[in-house]
Amino acid sequence: MRKLLAISFLLLIPFYLFPQNLANGKYWIALADKVGTEYSLANPSAFLSQRSLDRRAKQKISLSQEDLPVSTIYLDSLKNMGLTILGASKWFNAVIVETYDSLLLDTLDRISFVSGFHYKIPRKKTNYNFHFPDRTDISHENRQISGLEYGRSLAQTTIMKGNSLHDLGYLGNGFQIAVIDGGFYRANIYPAFDSLWDEGRLLAHRDFSRAALDFFSTSSHGMSVLSTMAANIPGEIIGTAPKASYYLLKSEIVESETPLEEALWVLAAEFADSAGADIINSSLGYSVFDDPALNYSYSDMDGKTTLVTRAAEKAFSKGIVVVISAGNEGNKAWKYLTAPSDGPNVLSIGATDTLGVVAAFSSRGPSPDMRIKPDILAVGSRTTVVNSSGLVSQGSGTSFAAPLIAGMVACLWETAPEKTNYEVIQAIRRSASHYYNPNDSSGYGMPNFLTAMFLLNTKSPLFSNSGLIAIPNPNSGRFELFSDSISDGEASITISSSTGKPVFAGTKAFSGGFVRIDEMEGKGKGLFLIVARKDGKEYFTKVILL
Repeated sequence: MRKLLAISFLLLIPFYLFPQNLANGKYWIALADKVGTEYSLANPSAFLSQRSLDRRAKQKISLSQEDLPVSTIYLDSLKNMGLTILGASKWFNAVIVETYDSLLLDTLDRISFVSGFHYKIPRKKTNYNFHFPDRTDISHENRQISGLEYGRSLAQTTIMKGNSLHDLGYLGNGFQIAVIDGGFYRANIYPAFDSLWDEGRLLAHRDFSRAALDFFSTSSHGMSVLSTMAANIPGEIIGTAPKASYYLLKSEIVESETPLEEALWVLAAEFADSAGADIINSSLGYSVFDDPALNYSYSDMDGKTTLVTRAAEKAFSKGIVVVISAGNEGNKAWKYLTAPSDGPNVLSIGATDTLGVVAAFSSRGPSPDMRIKPDILAVGSRTTVVNSSGLVSQGSGTSFAAPLIAGMVACLWETAPEKTNYEVIQAIRRSASHYYNPNDSSGYGMPNFLTAMFLLNTKSPLFSNSGLIAIPNPNSGRFELFSDSISDGEASITISSSTGKPVFAGTKAFSGGFVRIDEMEGKGKGLFLIVARKDGKEYFTKVILL
């Protein structure tokens, strides 16, 4: 979906581009420094949870001035001037304020600790780009796989081999996912989330938009997003991380599309970091706004321009895996991905149907600096979700593809919790169906989480007997072989058809357990047997060429 993330926190944009109407104004004030902060890097537990500190320590991430909260002296000074403080960003050392005093605004640029501020734009109603077909439109498939009764959610899980991890007991236990979205309507009472509440895995909920007195009374979009990960109704829907814990964070103002919402996303991401979340999922994206003068251009999707993308990258730098929907612009004038899915270290998720066909609406890449985007795919066309009535239904949009992946990230990381966020996302990308021939609609393709598990942790119980594996599998004739028994050095490789006819024979040099195979492209389709021989030992695997 297109909505949300707009406050181009662009201190680089010329001031004259912002409207001068100060009515009901909300402003982003950038501060010059953090002089006078009451916090110290010597006592980080005063502003970061132990879990957040542990995440950093595990991944060897050092604390910096960026982690320190904004100076309370400066906040108090702004309050005493008559400004209402709506939030403060430590990562960007900035404050979001509200004021109706135009004379006061005229004085801000003369205050020594203020380095810049921007105006809010008028609002108008915009709509989420997703839909729920009538419930009678759904084909029923209620059967048990891997001990879990997936029901209608079976295909969207098995297409990426998520059920294989579930079968091994990896259900997201011990991992925390922050969901940044526009609303979680009745997620506190719908039966799909009973186990989440009963088991104490709903860790916190926060409304950074201050849009409603009742947190669970607004938009159902985030609730449906949550259902793809956390829902647990055996025989109807099982989420991809049914045992993970969750933070529900509302940053979207549903009635508008303004730069303010980008700033609120920053606050939500910083909360997720401080609380100790491992993964952020956000099915929100920005390209155009209610005021066309503030619209982004395709060239702005470069991974470093928009505020929200810069915030997503900062979250990654803290050790968090950030999963973002690519957008639903593929069949529209915009066409391309939306921020923050353009981040280099963001997992940008495109949408397919349950047969793996890319949806027409799924936003296309590449990024303007020619990076592969989207990164990977998941089912986002007729995805099984819980709808606004609390019923198991179907919805379409990359909004629902992204959380399917976020849930599986928790399950994958559970198999090798000592790994870094970078290692996790690289294993996922490398496992995908088009890793060696990515394109602008599929990115690296559909991930295979069983393969990703092997890449991330070669001591997985499925592969404890060593051997050989082809990655990705199936493929079109260009792939890698991996062996945890052949670390480095030359090995002889023989590839034969299923009838035993030799197709390739030669010597290849392994490096770090990997070796590249390009020679099978154009050699036919079907099942092939691969044998690697080194030091008198043989290792076998099979590969399917498409």
